[in-house]
Amino acid sequence: MEVIRETMVAFPHSGHDYGVLLTRWEALANRVGLTLSILCEEGGFPVIVIENSQALAGEPEGIYLSAGVHGDECAPVWGLLHWAESDPAILRTRAVVIFPCLNPYGLVENTRRDHRGIDLNRSFENLECPLIRSWTTFLEGRRFALSLNLHEDYDAGGIYLYELARDESRGDKLLTACENIIPREMAGTVDGSDFHRGLLTRSGDLEKVVEEDLGGGYPEAILLFLRCCRDSYTFETPSEHDLVTRVQAHEAFIAAALQETGEIA
Repeated sequence: MEVIRETMVAFPHSGHDYGVLLTRWEALANRVGLTLSILCEEGGFPVIVIENSQALAGEPEGIYLSAGVHGDECAPVWGLLHWAESDPAILRTRAVVIFPCLNPYGLVENTRRDHRGIDLNRSFENLECPLIRSWTTFLEGRRFALSLNLHEDYDAGGIYLYELARDESRGDKLLTACENIIPREMAGTVDGSDFHRGLLTRSGDLEKVVEEDLGGGYPEAILLFLRCCRDSYTFETPSEHDLVTRVQAHEAFIAAALQETGEIA
C-alpha cells in the first residue's frame, strides 16, 4: 500500500483513499469559494466536479484539469489536489473546471478500469456509459483554452508528454520544468508510439490514430481537443517511482503548463 508522506497534515494515508481525497476537496472548496457538485454516482462513489465563479458564469476559454481516469494511477489525483491547495491565482482570475477523480471506484480498488470493467480513457465517445453521458452533458457549450490530463505509466522509466497543439509546441519546455524531479523517459518508443526525448506532438489525423492505434475508443484528451479545447496535454509519470516524488512532478507540471502557455502571468 502506498502512503503519502505529507508535511501538510499530521497523519499519513493511502494513496487510494478516496474518502480523504473527497474531504480535502470539500474543505478546499469551502475555504476558497469554489463550487463542488456531484456529476454522478459510479460504483457506489460520488464523482465530483469543481468550478470557480468564472466557470459557473460561463466565461469562455477556460482551463480544464482532470485526474484519476485510471484508478491504479494515484499520484495525479494528489498532485492536482496539492496544486489547488496552494491557492494558485488562476482559481480567482480564469474560468477553471476540475475533475479531481473521474474513476473513484478504480482508485479505491487500485485498478485501471471502472466498476463495469471499462477503460474510461478509451470510451469518452461512448454515451452508453452513464459517467461519459454525464460528462458530455456537463461540457455542452463550454470552450477551453487548455486541458491538462494527468496520468501514470507502469512501464515508463521517466516522465513523458502527449501534446495536442494547434500552434507552437511548448512540450519540451514543460518537460524541462519537471525533469529535475523525475528525469525524462528517453525511450524512442512509448506504448507503441514514437517519442523524442519524452515528447510526442500531434495536431492532425487524430481520428486515424484512434482507429488504427487505440482500437476505435477515444481518450479524454483527444476528444476534448477535437470538440472544445484549443490545446491539450497528457502528462505521464512512472508509477514505480516514489509516490511523493510523482505527486511533486504532477504539481510542477500543472504550474509549468499554466505559466508556459500564458494562462497565468
